[in-house]
Amino acid sequence: MIKVNLFRDKTQKVRKAAAKPAVSRTGLLMAVLLALPLAGLGAWWYQISTDIQSLTETRNRLKAEDARLQGLKKEIARHEELKAQVKNRIDVIERLKDSQSGPVLLLNHVIQSIPRSSPLWLTAMDQKGDRIQITGLTSRSDLIPDLIGNLAAGDFFSNVELELIEENKDQKESKELAKFILVCTAKRKSSSE
Repeated sequence: MIKVNLFRDKTQKVRKAAAKPAVSRTGLLMAVLLALPLAGLGAWWYQISTDIQSLTETRNRLKAEDARLQGLKKEIARHEELKAQVKNRIDVIERLKDSQSGPVLLLNHVIQSIPRSSPLWLTAMDQKGDRIQITGLTSRSDLIPDLIGNLAAGDFFSNVELELIEENKDQKESKELAKFILVCTAKRKSSSE
């Protein structure tokens, strides 16, 4: 006897179901849990590489700026050195001008002290420190006290004294000339020392 099964075979269904791999929720959950950290690591790596690139560009820009500033610093130092040299030169010129004014002032005060339209000639003037010696000739001896008074009256000389007066006769012109030497002290120190 032959038996015919009129119901479908349920074993085939079970076999087909067993042949297909079934996706379990646990596997899916594990895949998601693995993908999330990997995505986070990828984003973190992208952020770090972007930061590195940005910082590298900033470093290169700052190096270029530093090189430019170092050049400017050298140029400023060179200009400061030139400024110091020019200042030293100006100081030397000022000192020279000051030292020139001492003898000029001395001569101006002596010339202003000579009586007007008088036969009086200065032949030498010597200065050592504050001591000034004036040597001259005159045909009129009475002008010497006027010269001494004028020198003492000014604000440049003090202690004006007559050191020597000699009268001698010039053989050629037959005029009597008096040689005189005055010694005085300068009130203001001149720079010619």
